[in-house]
Amino acid sequence: MMVIVRIQSQGKSASLWNEIINKKDKLQDILGDNGTLLYLSKRLGSNDISLMLHTTNSLALADFITSHLAKISGVDGLWLINMLKPVFFQLPAQADRMKRYAVSVKIYPPRLDEVYRTVSKTALPAGINMVYLAYTCHLFGDCLQFSVLADKDAKFENFVENMINKIPGVLRATATEIEKTHVFIPYREWERYL
Repeated sequence: MMVIVRIQSQGKSASLWNEIINKKDKLQDILGDNGTLLYLSKRLGSNDISLMLHTTNSLALADFITSHLAKISGVDGLWLINMLKPVFFQLPAQADRMKRYAVSVKIYPPRLDEVYRTVSKTALPAGINMVYLAYTCHLFGDCLQFSVLADKDAKFENFVENMINKIPGVLRATATEIEKTHVFIPYREWERYL
């Protein structure tokens, strides 16, 4: 199971970011064979950071969150986002020079499967690359989340407005720029998740 643990820290997200990176080996040891820390990211303008991980055991995940993540200094709140039916895509060679965005899509519920299929098969404009796609149902109505890399802001905005928002069943797409990302595993291991 892939999950995003959103960790809130009012006004201390930078120190929390550093704390998790400094403790990454200890945190991975705690998960052991029950999971893998994949990456840490921060949304632009937010007071939270997101830890994406893969786990094979929901009880171990609960223990990891409540007994370890929740006790890190500066943690004010936790939000667990399950990624159902996740699909990961090959990253382009120039990924480190592109901006990354997370897009949450509010969908008319009877059209969930149609929208998922459409987004997963949409031919992307040059300069836009899909990172992942998953059902998340993280808010009432916001049921789908995906991440893209884009070489230009205007191109990305046009993609969301003229491609995603026009898919039948999409009520609204909300985009957030990802300010920074720290990957915990080597690229070869990441390819396993693709």
